Amino acid sequence: MSRINEMLRRYGSIGKNEDNSITRVGNSEAYRQAVGAVREEMDRLGMQTDVDPVGNLHGYLAGRDETKRSIVIGSHLDTVINGGLFDGMLGVVGGLEVVHRLREQGITLEHPLEIFGFNFEEASPLGGTFGSRCVSGMADPDAPDLAQSLPQYGWTPADVAAAKRDVSRYACYLEYHIEQGDYLDTHPFDIGVVSGIVGIVRYTVTAVGMSNHAGTTMMAGRRDALVAMSKLIAAADQKARELSDTLVFTVGKISVLPGQENVIAGECTATFEFRHMDKTVTDAFFAAVQKLAAEIPCCTFHFTNTCQKYATVCDPRLMEAIGQSAAELGVRCTVMPSGAGHDAAAMAHEGVPIGMIFVPSVAGISHHGKEWTREEHVDLGADVLYQTVLKADRFD
Repeated sequence: MSRINEMLRRYGSIGKNEDNSITRVGNSEAYRQAVGAVREEMDRLGMQTDVDPVGNLHGYLAGRDETKRSIVIGSHLDTVINGGLFDGMLGVVGGLEVVHRLREQGITLEHPLEIFGFNFEEASPLGGTFGSRCVSGMADPDAPDLAQSLPQYGWTPADVAAAKRDVSRYACYLEYHIEQGDYLDTHPFDIGVVSGIVGIVRYTVTAVGMSNHAGTTMMAGRRDALVAMSKLIAAADQKARELSDTLVFTVGKISVLPGQENVIAGECTATFEFRHMDKTVTDAFFAAVQKLAAEIPCCTFHFTNTCQKYATVCDPRLMEAIGQSAAELGVRCTVMPSGAGHDAAAMAHEGVPIGMIFVPSVAGISHHGKEWTREEHVDLGADVLYQTVLKADRFD
């Protein structure tokens, strides 16, 4: 087994459950154990290390010219509940593998090299990509929702502010990650050169009807909010398929009031999420959903926007470097967007050029204990990452 695969199993298995899934939720004891273990590896490699006030792990390797901006490699150390071995941790150990190879080959980069292991990339009351948003200054310490959630983790707005780094000192940010979908696994490619990270739009949608007795209210007179919501979900699903074959629409959460077996639902609330690289597509879809809602009788619908993350485009020069690295290594690659959100999007917030390298997820499974990427693909991705770092070191 290669070194990167061995590191992946050693550090990635922290938080392992009896069913072989991994639960290493942000800021948990398992998360802190992972931070400690990876930090020890960074220390052994001669990196300067620290953990910021919101739990992000950071390692620094000096370059030959300390006036140059840093090449940054990163991903997250947390998982979802009952998640997998690869999501996030692959990118962190990928960074460690780069430093191992530099040490073995006696290479000192012109630029400093930094590695981040971010906290709370996965969804939480703090919002997704929390750790990287703090680092990039994207997280507003004074935002009411954030200030309300921080105390349960023992943090204050001052901690969020203190975690911000001077990202103007970063030449670029690279993230090595599993695809989390099945495109690479079902096509003859070993590497995905990511073109960008899709925009994520999310609404809380509430259908308001009228609660009434389930036995005495005839069908013709009902104002059933759950039935109305069901009609809207089905119609929106069909509309998404018609608009674009790369638009995705998901209802992942739904609740009903009063929630009794013998009472007609008077109110139904659901989360509508849609993702696409092109904002005009998500705008058109939302307009279509509103029109569909207006055509459903007996209930009224209310829409509240809760998330508006615009698509993030990867840097063309980094994309070219990744593609050239793959070609020189004889690795089959393709250019593709990311349908999932990543820390890279937060790191691009202040104009840091970003690049992402994908490797296949077997059967497209992720956020699940059966998440798997073959050892040979882990190795190929690490090879491409290393060569990309060497190319980025030659950038002006």
